Amino acid sequence: MKRVTERYKEKGADIVAAYRKEYPKESPFVIWGAISAATQRQNAVTQAERKAAQGAAPAYMYMYAWRTPMLGGHIGTFHSSEITFVFDNATLCPHYSGGGPEALALSSKMGEAWASFARAGKPGHSGLPPWPAYDAKTRATMQFGSPSAVRNDPEGTGLRLIRQAV
Repeated sequence: MKRVTERYKEKGADIVAAYRKEYPKESPFVIWGAISAATQRQNAVTQAERKAAQGAAPAYMYMYAWRTPMLGGHIGTFHSSEITFVFDNATLCPHYSGGGPEALALSSKMGEAWASFARAGKPGHSGLPPWPAYDAKTRATMQFGSPSAVRNDPEGTGLRLIRQAV
């Protein structure tokens, strides 16, 4: 709370409450991690909003939310942790992925999504739930994890509060 209040002043408590609602089972450290990554998330949301508004081609949004079993499952996601999965290389990074069936299955699904997007402009495939294009109304976002699912406007309340505070 101290760090969030230092950064976002009177909006701090509301921001923490929004992220606590989003992630009710997570530790304060993980909540702080999500809040501190909000600037990058906001940039991705802004880019998706602008691309969707152009209407020339669909935009697709994703969040990587898989937690490695390594180090007792204590580390969450972090910047670029999805890269080995995007290229379906979880087997090459067992210190992160653990090499278990859950990791390998997700790596395969993510790799196929990126390949599908490169081939056809749509990342969806039969191994994933239907993945709609991003738009300003639903803000549909594929959350890659166990299981993967489409969520509408994930972290939206917190992101909007942070935008107001800066």
